[in-house]
Amino acid sequence: MHRPHRVRTPLSSTLFTAACIALGAACASPARADTAPAGKFTATSRVSSLEQAAEQGARVFANDTFGTHQTWVPPNAFSNHLMTCAACHTDGGKPEGTTPSGQHLPSLIGAAAKYPKFKGKKHAVYTLERQIVHCVRAGIMGKPPAYDSPEMVDLVVYLTQLSKGATMGAQFSR
Repeated sequence: MHRPHRVRTPLSSTLFTAACIALGAACASPARADTAPAGKFTATSRVSSLEQAAEQGARVFANDTFGTHQTWVPPNAFSNHLMTCAACHTDGGKPEGTTPSGQHLPSLIGAAAKYPKFKGKKHAVYTLERQIVHCVRAGIMGKPPAYDSPEMVDLVVYLTQLSKGATMGAQFSR
């Protein structure tokens, strides 16, 4: 059996290519707003640029509850809200964050550049998508978006945009 030759590309080029492929997936299968459950932000229109995908990703990040029943009380709020990514990663994930239980979270600026990452406790390699799935399940206690869904694509593009200018591949030893 003949296996095609794999071309090695720099990690930054690979991430850019993945974002472009992801953008194509977002363009190919937009979700309909009238099918979204309450509290769920769903991409409602086709995107025509990475910037539009990043904008939709920011809205998913801030507004999508992923079907959770967990609540939190934002600072200066009078009532509780369903959990979203923004519950722990305030201001779009740009500053350092804190979980409702007080655990420190680093800023998400540059976070996409740190993936893939080896997690010793799990003895597994985590991609950015796998980390998003973990955060939605363990942090928000919701149902994570599918790996090829418009919501996942938009979240990945958004987090990649936050990593613009970050050094890619620093997690690999020389």
